[in-house]
Amino acid sequence: MNEIIAASEDLMKRVERVWKFQSKYGVIPITGITPMVYEMDNLAKSIPSIKRPQNIDEVITSELKRRLEGDSFCLGEWLNPDNSETDAILAIYGIPKRDVSNLKKVLEKNKKRSEKAIDRLFKTKNITEYTMGASTDVPDVRDLAESIAKLKIEKYHIKIGELLQELTPAGDYLREIKAVPTTNPRSYYNVVQKRLAIGIPSICFSTEDGSIDISEKELIRIYGHEGMGHALNRVMTMNAKLPYFLSNGSALTSSTDESVAQFYQQVIFEDLKNSPKTQKDLGISHIFEEIYQDSKDISLIGDYQLKLSQYAISVLADKSLGDPSDTKTIKKKIELISEVSLDPRYARSFVESHRNSYDSDGNFNPSMVAELRYCAQPVQRALAEFKKHGITYDNNRGLIDQTFLTGVWTPKGFVDNARIKAQESSNKGK
Repeated sequence: MNEIIAASEDLMKRVERVWKFQSKYGVIPITGITPMVYEMDNLAKSIPSIKRPQNIDEVITSELKRRLEGDSFCLGEWLNPDNSETDAILAIYGIPKRDVSNLKKVLEKNKKRSEKAIDRLFKTKNITEYTMGASTDVPDVRDLAESIAKLKIEKYHIKIGELLQELTPAGDYLREIKAVPTTNPRSYYNVVQKRLAIGIPSICFSTEDGSIDISEKELIRIYGHEGMGHALNRVMTMNAKLPYFLSNGSALTSSTDESVAQFYQQVIFEDLKNSPKTQKDLGISHIFEEIYQDSKDISLIGDYQLKLSQYAISVLADKSLGDPSDTKTIKKKIELISEVSLDPRYARSFVESHRNSYDSDGNFNPSMVAELRYCAQPVQRALAEFKKHGITYDNNRGLIDQTFLTGVWTPKGFVDNARIKAQESSNKGK
């Protein structure tokens, strides 16, 4: 098996070179990727199929086979763009069909809750003026925003780091990460420099009188998502000395990465809620109750809108509804999406804007279908596996953090790994 793992590392590094080439030159070296697809297919076939791994070695073996098959499919799309059947795309990304089919039920269950959250926010917020993003294109404003953000980010990094070191061994790894502001609108983690860059445009805003302020709620959310989720995952993974494919992600692992980050985005608010001392250290004790409730409402609304877009994609991709160009089919799709839309205009706008997103066989845009990978629920399934053995986030956070934040996994591999870790922990306790 070691030879196969070594061969996979060589292949995946060659594939990575392809994506770097495309990033620089804007084209794909077709003649170069043909042998790679062939080699990946053959290597995947040489690995035995393991339906339900019984130990960590089998988990790694089955995950490698899954990654080779999936990465080969993604690369092969450049050679054979006809791989656009919805079911094939869902299968290769490891998206359980039930997660897609349950989208409407989840939306129906949460529609009234989301509407109430919107109503509560509107009634409790006495918004008397517009707030705008800080004008970081203006040198004086940029310098002021950067200085304010730098002090605030450093303070959060220190104080939340101290809190997490008390709560979980994973918190110790935050010492390897430097948190800084960036003028980039998107916050990110730089793996090479171990730098968590938090976007000034995301946390700084300007009021009508021109003053600059910080959104504490958004800074907490980003720190949980990017810092506790993505950054800690990368640091702990690099320290674990895992096989190359478990240390370097691909399109197949992105949904798991996001599921983990979303989980820690919620965890950080709970951690702060349970630590009045940290609230005081951050200077937010007097407003934390409002921050916490707002975060719950906004998270509920945001999650609803995300799932609505995923449901809309699933509706447009459903060939059983009929010819996508037929007016009756279009009307039916609008009706289905309208049933769970918060905005009466959403359904028609979404359907009409994708009228030309079908191939000649009636298949919906594969790139859009691939977005359904984000409706997978690996973290929730992994937590359920731990719970079967009496392990919860409250009674063994250290084990769960270690499991969730080590390695980059496909959704199926992530759950398999959690199941084995839970079994091993349970057996040790007997």
